[in-house]
Amino acid sequence: MHLTIDAEAAVSPTHQASLLTALNCGVRTFLGGVTVEGMLDVPLLVPIAAGATLADAVVELGGTAAPHAPGAPIVAIGGTVAAGLADFAIRTTFDGWRAGAIPLASARLAERTEFALSGMLAGALAVAEVFAHLNGEPLAGHRSVGLSLWDLDDEADWTDSRSDGPVITDLPSDFWLIGLGHLGQAYLWAIGMLPFADRGSVRLFLQDVDCAGKSTKSTSLLTTGADQGHRKTRICARWAEQRGFDTAIIERRFDVDFRRSDQEPGLALCGVDNPVARRILDEAGFPMVIEAGLGNGAEDFRLIRMHSFPATQRSSAIWPTAAQVDEADGGISRAAKLKDQPAYVELRKKGELDECGLTLLADVAVGAPFVGVTAAAIVLAQAVRAVAGAPRATVANIDLRSVAHRSAVVGQDADIITFATAQAQSIE
Repeated sequence: MHLTIDAEAAVSPTHQASLLTALNCGVRTFLGGVTVEGMLDVPLLVPIAAGATLADAVVELGGTAAPHAPGAPIVAIGGTVAAGLADFAIRTTFDGWRAGAIPLASARLAERTEFALSGMLAGALAVAEVFAHLNGEPLAGHRSVGLSLWDLDDEADWTDSRSDGPVITDLPSDFWLIGLGHLGQAYLWAIGMLPFADRGSVRLFLQDVDCAGKSTKSTSLLTTGADQGHRKTRICARWAEQRGFDTAIIERRFDVDFRRSDQEPGLALCGVDNPVARRILDEAGFPMVIEAGLGNGAEDFRLIRMHSFPATQRSSAIWPTAAQVDEADGGISRAAKLKDQPAYVELRKKGELDECGLTLLADVAVGAPFVGVTAAAIVLAQAVRAVAGAPRATVANIDLRSVAHRSAVVGQDADIITFATAQAQSIE
């Protein structure tokens, strides 16, 4: 994949978020790597990498500054690209809470109101389109794919400013992350995108018990090959502290005995695919919980389902015990059956398979981090929306193969925010 960014886009935090998210997802998805071209010698405005410039961030994230290689799909960030340079060329666009990936010749949004979370979404959607193109899906690159993070309703038109949200003045600043794999690290990446006025006022409680495996780097945005064998909590804490956040590490399982104390963060973001843990999400003492689940097979790995609590339906009803599952299926889910196949069992024994974020395409394990990143943008947006005084979505379903055909249920009332918040920088 080839990314381009022009001088005007390079000084926009949201455009930088698009570039770096597309790059981070791309190097983990496409075996041929990602080349980047354009104005890179500018200050880094979204500090999700350690360097001082955009060029430093590109290198740190595994990109190569180089001209376009013949045949490589192009994603343009701002600016113009010569027609005919590639068989496949799209661009990202944004304005406020709205973002998308569109054909190169399509009209861009106004791109005036900055919100790096939208840029992150645009970058992930662009990679999803490149993936679809390389997977032989004929509509990829010939359609506009986008979303309003403010309004997930299926009738909301993301290209219309009426689906936009307000300028952000305050942000959630107390996070408890349950699970630090594919989704958990995408949540952290999204938190790093939020425009906090003071990152030192943000607390991150990081909970996991696993170590990074051989394939974790293919799915998890903050993990490198050198991290194999290290605890995910330590990997994520190091990254977060380098960004200026205050962290705490919890290396115990999230199980039926777990309870939050009143002095600990009240906003939980769940990224585990364990139904036992999900079953108790609204029983652990968190005033607000937002979780996402992804598909895991060749047919459904681009599916995203988000839940938030409190809601009219309890978490125990959404994720029943095995004994409560229809006996016709023996209480065993399709995903569980797949994970019991000999090839999966052998890979787990060798420590080579980090199941979260992997799917099988033609019997080959494929990392699809752009799915988790899209889910993370949606999850964090719901938390920001709640702080802004709007009712949050309690359930949402999105398929990256057809983003327009989605569904969402929004609560009746706004939440009483009892977790800590912090002031945001201006995003205009």
